[in-house]
Amino acid sequence: MAHKDGLLRELTTLRRGWGLEADRLRSRLGPLVSGWCEIHRTTSDREARRVLREAISSAIAEFPADDRLAVNVALGMAPGTQHALLSARIGVLADRLRISERTARRRVDRSFARLAAEIEAGARPGHGVPGPDEGWFVKRLKVLVRLDTAEPEVTEERLIVATREGLGRISAQFTVPRTEDGLDGERDVTVDARHGVRVTGGTREGQRHFRWLLDLPRPLSRGESHTYSLAYRIRDGLPIRPSYVFVPLVTCESFDVRVRFDPQRPPRVVWRLDRVPPSVLADPPQPGDALPLDGACEVAQEFAAPQLGYAHGLRWLPGQDIP
Repeated sequence: MAHKDGLLRELTTLRRGWGLEADRLRSRLGPLVSGWCEIHRTTSDREARRVLREAISSAIAEFPADDRLAVNVALGMAPGTQHALLSARIGVLADRLRISERTARRRVDRSFARLAAEIEAGARPGHGVPGPDEGWFVKRLKVLVRLDTAEPEVTEERLIVATREGLGRISAQFTVPRTEDGLDGERDVTVDARHGVRVTGGTREGQRHFRWLLDLPRPLSRGESHTYSLAYRIRDGLPIRPSYVFVPLVTCESFDVRVRFDPQRPPRVVWRLDRVPPSVLADPPQPGDALPLDGACEVAQEFAAPQLGYAHGLRWLPGQDIP
């Protein structure tokens, strides 16, 4: 009930002022409505308005005609109802239904309560029950790559947000890129859950790609967030490509990466990769602006709203061993 009441409060906020025609619409969305529609911090107001219209229209499709009209008018979705004040739209609804404004306001309240109940019961855009690769997005990803250890190690910490009710299982994927000479063969990668999840199954897809199923400590409600951490180790002793990139497969709002190099084998140069087509990574390296190593022999970079399907991260040219 608390979740539904919170959802109703967020929906009620949306009908104030200009409704869905309001400026800075994205900033007015609460976490429950955002999660329901999979609208993220980086979504534009125009896109958020479109997604909300479609999601709400779908959720009220089976409502009685008067209740559908009440929702559409209150939010300014109905033609001729784009007014600066909700009270003006209530007047339009009263005229169309030939009822008093007081009765029209009660009709709006009742229709929005029903809308919240429909969303709570599972009405959402899209079809079918999402698998572990769906129903969530990454709000923040922080990665530490250690090359000063016996085996290359990658530690990820993710803050995820559920976009469906009862999210209890997600997935993790890791690919060891083919080395530039293409002679690396089959790779061996292990994963360890540092905190926040339990690894319940894993599969290898080809020689270099791995996928694991992760069970959350408890099912998440729509809009609820959760932090977990995984550590990957490349155990085969074969060379790795001198780069680390993240290619988002689900929406990610921010990505931070830090690479810690071996002080006895510092790189010749390190540069940033931002929104690079993954196929380009197999081409001969073309160094960009050099990034300095700090006193811990580390380089760190931040990426706001990394784009789906593109590579973001760091690349370097290996140096010579220091005797």
